Amino acid sequence: MKSTWSKLYFLMVILTLALVGCSSQGGTSESSDSESNVSHNDTSKEEKVEEYRLLLGTSSQGGTYYVWGGGWADIIGKNVAGTDIAVEVTGGPTSNIQLIESGEMDLGFVTAWLGGEAYNGEGWADQKYTKIRSIFPMYASVMHMYSLKDKGITSMSDFTGNNVSTGGPGSTSAEAGSGLLDVLGIEPSRISAIPTNTAIDGLRDGTIDAGFAVTGVPGPFMLDLETTHEVQHIGLTEEEMKKALETYPYWSEAIIPNGTYKHQEEDILLPGFWNIAIASSELPEDLVYNLVKTTFEKHEDLLAVDPSAKETLVENVQYSTIPYHPGAVKYYEEVGIEIPDHLMPPDAQ
Repeated sequence: MKSTWSKLYFLMVILTLALVGCSSQGGTSESSDSESNVSHNDTSKEEKVEEYRLLLGTSSQGGTYYVWGGGWADIIGKNVAGTDIAVEVTGGPTSNIQLIESGEMDLGFVTAWLGGEAYNGEGWADQKYTKIRSIFPMYASVMHMYSLKDKGITSMSDFTGNNVSTGGPGSTSAEAGSGLLDVLGIEPSRISAIPTNTAIDGLRDGTIDAGFAVTGVPGPFMLDLETTHEVQHIGLTEEEMKKALETYPYWSEAIIPNGTYKHQEEDILLPGFWNIAIASSELPEDLVYNLVKTTFEKHEDLLAVDPSAKETLVENVQYSTIPYHPGAVKYYEEVGIEIPDHLMPPDAQ
């Protein structure tokens, strides 16, 4: 009997040890699975892409800014993961600057003239706009002055007594057109501050006699107008240009070469303006770096959007009048482009 109990006791001990061993192995397996899950989750976190929903201020429909903006936003959306840019119709540069300053817009297109005055609190600006930063140069635009052949308006002096469109309120066209009329002492019978596409419709139906439009060359609106009407292209004399540049040092001389447009018969002398893309200083450095990098790496895609993009080159960074965003500077330094001291981010100056 004693022997039997001994054998039973021995078997119970063996079974207990076996159960303890199984329990121990099960715990190790669970722990491993847990560690594996943690590792997997960490990897997921590392691979997670930051998402950005950005607003881009352009100009009125039909202008180069609007065409450019739609094409550029599409390129960014396809090539910068997690980034979506919504293109907004606005009044143009001054509106874009004000909207970025107030935090209602993230990105915008402006002329170097109006942007420089805004950042420095000069000219049109009622304050210093400190949140705007350059990200890349776009192209040089030209102030087109136009009418129709049958109206008999062939020079700036002929604008006197006629109904003239300067462009949408806040646009470079409106600011420059009004400024040029003042400098040259020309008094139209009426000045209509309306968007370019609306002005072209007015020219066709006779409610507008002549107009101004600052855009790239060739201007999309002009190519469209030439398909239905004979356009009278109007330029400045050397003396008129000299007066304009004395008053507006941010302007420059520009030439539209003969043959650029269907009804153009000679070279045309006009005011020129560099255009630049700007961003809020509050946008993350890595985001802006990716926007700029993609812009230049997809240059061929930009050319397909608008031919003016031929001037969107890294070597044109010096044409800005607003300091660059740190994210943009990071890219330019990588490709060996030196940013002028006065265009470095304020904290780096």
